[in-house]
Amino acid sequence: MSVIISAKNEARTLPPLLKQVMRLHPLEIIVVLNGCTDNSFQRTRLCPQAMIVHCPETAGHDVGRALGAKLSRGDILLFLDGDMVISASQLAGFAAAVDGGVDVALNDLDHLLPPFGLSDDVTRCKLYLNAVLGRSDLGVSSMTAVPHALSRRALEVIGCRELMVPPKAQAISLMKQLRVEKAGTVNVFKQNRLRQGNTGAGNKVEQLIAGDHAEALLEVLSQRRMHSGESLLEQRRQLAAWRNGI
Repeated sequence: MSVIISAKNEARTLPPLLKQVMRLHPLEIIVVLNGCTDNSFQRTRLCPQAMIVHCPETAGHDVGRALGAKLSRGDILLFLDGDMVISASQLAGFAAAVDGGVDVALNDLDHLLPPFGLSDDVTRCKLYLNAVLGRSDLGVSSMTAVPHALSRRALEVIGCRELMVPPKAQAISLMKQLRVEKAGTVNVFKQNRLRQGNTGAGNKVEQLIAGDHAEALLEVLSQRRMHSGESLLEQRRQLAAWRNGI
């Protein structure tokens, strides 16, 4: 197993997270530090098993995960963020799911979220994308959230580059008939570090994730036009015509 951790200024949480990761006895630990201005580098070096990739400029978690995946050698890839300390027992479930044949093992957050009417735009984007792809059973489960794990086969099918846009990577995995399942629940809401860019309605992170889902839907439209000759837009047109005829 390769454990890939993306982090920005997480000197406080990286050491305890690495301690939990070490309990899993992975083949390798790849820590991608992007735009760090604290002593995250020095604290990570205290873990001799960690391979450190240092990006002087902020690249973002998704780019960090893609870079880590490109460098990885394991049959199972477990993706984490450096700002959350998750116990080894919880992490093991995602690795075990992939070991048991799942290609994409996702975090199940459905029962931690409010009803649809009270949901935010990001939640609705996740629900809609899964519904469009015929997997409403996945709810809000998304490669946008950590922890999640991939099989080596999934990485080869999806491609490292596509991991930079997680919803698009998820759409590809479902359209390519990979086995995508919920693998456990880790309450990341309690631990998610609040930053200037991820708080408040319409914040930058929310806009980024919404844009990523738009890119994923464009990929779905393109693939459906290519393979079936009928686009999602045409399906919506037919539905509207039927509804208006009632």
